[in-house]
Amino acid sequence: MEDLSFIRKAGSILFVLLMLGDISISAQTKSFDVTLAPFSSSIYDEFSPVFYKNEIVFCSNRRNNSVVNYQSDQKNLFNIFYVVQKDSNSWSGIKLFANELTTNLNDGPVSFDETGNTIYFCRNNNISHHLNNNADASNKLGIYSAEFVNGKWTNIKPFTFDDPLFSFVTPAITPDGKRLYFASDVPGGFGGTDLYYSDLHNGSWTKPVNMGPAINTSKNESFPFATKSGKLFFASDGHEGLGGKDLYYSLEVNGKWINPIHLDSDINSPADDFGLVTDDNFRNGFFSSNRRKTDDIYRFTAGLVQFPVCDTLVKTNYCYLFYDEFQKANDSIPVIYEWDFGNGIKKYGSEVPYCFPGPGNYEVTLNIIDSLHDSVQSSTIYKFDLEEISKAYIKSPDLGVINEVIAFDGLKADPPDVKITDYMWNFGDGFITRGPVAKKTFDKKGIFTVQLGLIGDKDSIGNDTKICFCKEIKIYNDFLELAMNNSKEVSKPGKSVAKSPAINESNTLAIKMYLMNNLSELQKSKIDINLYKTIEGTIVTHEKGIDKASYPVLDKFIKVLNENPDLKLEVAVHTNDKGKSGNNLDLSEKWAQDVNSYFIKNGIPAAKIHCKGFGESRPIEENDIMANSRNKRIEFILLSNNN
Repeated sequence: MEDLSFIRKAGSILFVLLMLGDISISAQTKSFDVTLAPFSSSIYDEFSPVFYKNEIVFCSNRRNNSVVNYQSDQKNLFNIFYVVQKDSNSWSGIKLFANELTTNLNDGPVSFDETGNTIYFCRNNNISHHLNNNADASNKLGIYSAEFVNGKWTNIKPFTFDDPLFSFVTPAITPDGKRLYFASDVPGGFGGTDLYYSDLHNGSWTKPVNMGPAINTSKNESFPFATKSGKLFFASDGHEGLGGKDLYYSLEVNGKWINPIHLDSDINSPADDFGLVTDDNFRNGFFSSNRRKTDDIYRFTAGLVQFPVCDTLVKTNYCYLFYDEFQKANDSIPVIYEWDFGNGIKKYGSEVPYCFPGPGNYEVTLNIIDSLHDSVQSSTIYKFDLEEISKAYIKSPDLGVINEVIAFDGLKADPPDVKITDYMWNFGDGFITRGPVAKKTFDKKGIFTVQLGLIGDKDSIGNDTKICFCKEIKIYNDFLELAMNNSKEVSKPGKSVAKSPAINESNTLAIKMYLMNNLSELQKSKIDINLYKTIEGTIVTHEKGIDKASYPVLDKFIKVLNENPDLKLEVAVHTNDKGKSGNNLDLSEKWAQDVNSYFIKNGIPAAKIHCKGFGESRPIEENDIMANSRNKRIEFILLSNNN
């Protein structure tokens, strides 16, 4: 029977290396306070705790006093038990969890979905064996599920992919019940036991997926635990650690699992540490360890971690001033300096600024054009390589609006010669959010400082390496306020075209177009080509909405949005102060929603277009007789879809 075992100037390129935040090595408060759980014994083994209502459910061998250890060669039995927490300091006596889930062989570990009405558990596939047959290694462990109905666990059934020839163990269901993680030694893996997952699709489990070399090693990975925020904790004796099985966590970012993060040495030890469960913020929880020679359950509570003064990050961009100091044009011949940056982007002038999208190999061509004969007088190609600047880095938008989720990513914070063991975020309430990525919603307008603290390996005498840096996030009341404060108006190219005599100017909205400052050069170029002349026109309105005479203008924006998935559009409709304020607000909102409907009807996803009417509340000039027509307008603000 089986048991678990990365300025160009005067011909050169200058890279500015941003300094890392202050690095401090100091003995400070522990990251975690760890204590032995009061329901752990010195005689029996207790391990793999999970939360269930106000209970802790775990595995133990206390029923038959045999030793349970997944790395032991002994063939021993374990069952599922529970304790109830009465208050902050006391627990009930230990009891068998459920008679209907108890067999004469091995039962557990277990995992519950968020409702607590579905359990996934491990047990031997053949439960008809008697105790005297417990040495049968052919009786593999499998994963089973059951439902809690009318006070009992019923409908016990095996996992679709259980195999009598191989082990399927340590199941962990995600809180939403849609993904099951587990360990298995099926062929085709990387080592002893690997971690796999299967997704619930239309009521059926998909074929298990090996989690790959970022997670799995040539040795053993097991005991997964999934949090609502997406962290996956697990145990491994193959990744670099302190000895035996150590605890790690990983996170799936952009479809890839990040390299596992080794938990603080307050939790990990030279012994076997495994079977961790925690709240979603990784503030409190339990884990298993055999540091006392028997498997015991330990409780942990996150301590208040302090960091040195945080340095403010300086935003890195790849913007350069291009000019030529070697070309000597004949003063008697007027020339045009044409800078070709590729991708159809061209700029003109003896000096031009340009921002590259990021590191990479680039080629820029300078054409000196004889404007009298419209011919190229000379052409020079500049080739250079932009390398990724090694620096402290927090990936996130610099701008946001209230009540909108902002994502923060510290994965590129990679200081040299420091092995990061934990990431901690401070959003103004202390360093309490852990992990390389985090999310935050701000509930008021203002400028907020976000701090990222990195904890490195302890030195030989147990002191921590700590690095801290920060960036500012500016929060606005709404997207229009954000866009108008961080964009540049596109000016009209000369005189406006003549308006049709059939159009009454009192029924038109003047067009204003703005480009967000952080749009790339390629985005600006595409907008310039497709929309520049659009601002010569107007949007025609009537009491019920937008007149069909306006559709050709809207169609141009639709074309740009369809061709550029990295763009989205903010539309604001304004009136003058003629009429009652409430009526003006309602009318502008009606026009705005008519524009919104037209975009969506023509295939623009709702997430890429936001339209709102502001009535007379945001005039650009005082509403006198001359300004009334200028205040009656529609503003199209194009911004990056990554904001």
